[in-house]
Amino acid sequence: MILEREGFDHGQELRPTSFVEHASAPGAALVRIAVRSMNRIVIVQVADIIRLEAEDNYVRIWTDRPHLHKETLTGLMARLDSAKFLRIHRSRAVNLDAVRELRPLSHGEYLMVLCDGTELTSGRTYKRDVHQAFVLD
Repeated sequence: MILEREGFDHGQELRPTSFVEHASAPGAALVRIAVRSMNRIVIVQVADIIRLEAEDNYVRIWTDRPHLHKETLTGLMARLDSAKFLRIHRSRAVNLDAVRELRPLSHGEYLMVLCDGTELTSGRTYKRDVHQAFVLD
């Protein structure tokens, strides 16, 4: 958390702002995410994210280790670069650079093998998005 002075008047208080606000211009994709963890704040570089998994109103962010972030998957996906991250299921998204292999399954689903060896199945409703992202048609 960064403390930022609202003005130069000594009577004004400092207010907390997140690292994310300082990371990019309004409307631009996130570069880093501040994840609160008990008594500390861990800064996760977006480029290091391999996959995202929804857990109710939280998102499990997988990098070299998992981080639990208090935000919905839909909310976080809206702030990430859509050219880098793809929603493949209602509860999962992947970093496109982390996908190493696609294995077609039935009904337009795919088994995706990621760089860390994780295997995820895409949902049928995301078939078109998967095809567009990997230029399969």
